[in-house]
Amino acid sequence: MALGRRDVLQRLAATFGAGFVFPALAQGHPMHAHLADAARVAAADGPASAPVFLTAQQLEALTTMAETIVPGSTNAAVAPFIDRLLAVDTAENQKQFLSAFQALSKDWLQLTEPQRVERLTAAPPEPFREIKGWIVGAYYSSEIGMRELGWTGNMFYAEFPGCTHADRHA
Repeated sequence: MALGRRDVLQRLAATFGAGFVFPALAQGHPMHAHLADAARVAAADGPASAPVFLTAQQLEALTTMAETIVPGSTNAAVAPFIDRLLAVDTAENQKQFLSAFQALSKDWLQLTEPQRVERLTAAPPEPFREIKGWIVGAYYSSEIGMRELGWTGNMFYAEFPGCTHADRHA
């Protein structure tokens, strides 16, 4: 049974707390506020029929950019999720996203995969961090991303996977 982002995040927050799950996501990044709001996550999660905030071409570029940054992002529906979150975000956050996205996505769809990697590698830090924050937050809030981090759907671990300490944390 596939779980929605809201279900996954609620279970994780109950078990670990969101700060533990997303420590790499900058505290001031807008994705923090989104992921902390279950209603907003629930509204943004689900099947995408058409772009809400981005244009179709921007959504396509974001989809391939997300896949380049975090492989598996397409299956986790990262770009449509970000699009729906942006639609309900503040004008300031929307402007900041679009500014960073435009700095990275010029002619993006015409680039080959090696050229895309080169573009992201040479990108100015601020735009890259902004976009990466959205992508990483969206990916690791999905069931696919959480399972990649070791989440099994259980509310607790009887023992920590891969732990080799003698006391086994009992």
